Amino acid sequence: MGRARVTVINDSEEFLDLMREVLQALGHEMTGMQAVKASLDDVLRTSPDLLIVDLNLANPPQQMSGWELIVLARSEEKLTKVPIIVCTADIWELRKRQDDLARIADVHVLEKPFEVAELHGLIERLLA
Repeated sequence: MGRARVTVINDSEEFLDLMREVLQALGHEMTGMQAVKASLDDVLRTSPDLLIVDLNLANPPQQMSGWELIVLARSEEKLTKVPIIVCTADIWELRKRQDDLARIADVHVLEKPFEVAELHGLIERLLA
């Protein structure tokens, strides 16, 4: 595919740094967003080819969760065909949302901790 635009939403600056390294090594451009500051409008402005979202974001209750962002992204015409990687360490929440995630098109789950090679493979497959 060449150079893709990847938007990563996470509440960990360290995770955003890791993803920036991984994506740059693969030749892609990354926009990282601190979870509490991310909105659907912000995501739309990045025109992503791929979204990577943490399922559970350490946001205050009035802010958007990763789950809400995924649902809203699928309802937004410009994002309906953008693949989403849900990257989370919250296995309990993941199991709770398992059936819902299976019903949403082109959403892929990557549980933390993961191998960087596994992440590479998934990103390259989704952007091919």
